[in-house]
Amino acid sequence: MAIMELIDIMIAPKGLKLTIAPFGAVCAVLFTAPTSPAAQKYNMFVSHICCAALGVIALAVFGPGWVARSVALAASVAFMIYSGSFHPPAAGLPILFIDGPKFQHLQWWYSIFPGAAGCILLCLMQELVTFLKKNYKF
Repeated sequence: MAIMELIDIMIAPKGLKLTIAPFGAVCAVLFTAPTSPAAQKYNMFVSHICCAALGVIALAVFGPGWVARSVALAASVAFMIYSGSFHPPAAGLPILFIDGPKFQHLQWWYSIFPGAAGCILLCLMQELVTFLKKNYKF
């Protein structure tokens, strides 16, 4: 998360932010239960990209408010069940988009940044930690 915060400092002048609340839950899943279905790379990427896109669609159709949040969350859960890409932290992305005006200017790019970009960084960190745990004693 410290690396992500350093990236936040670099991109702050552009009005962007990489560190978002769902990434705390992603870290918990990746580092405490790396073999669980929720920690699988496919599940992470598909869920983050599609759930974020569902938030963009819900805001465009229903506008800001409880209806958009409810529809986006229900659609996100239904998508994860239907696609088999179960990753609970991704369900927070649509609500974050609908309630966070600082992300709304990104529109469709919100599906890629911060969701997918953050997942790439966290997966790389997880692979590094796993490598170090297997090859070195601490």
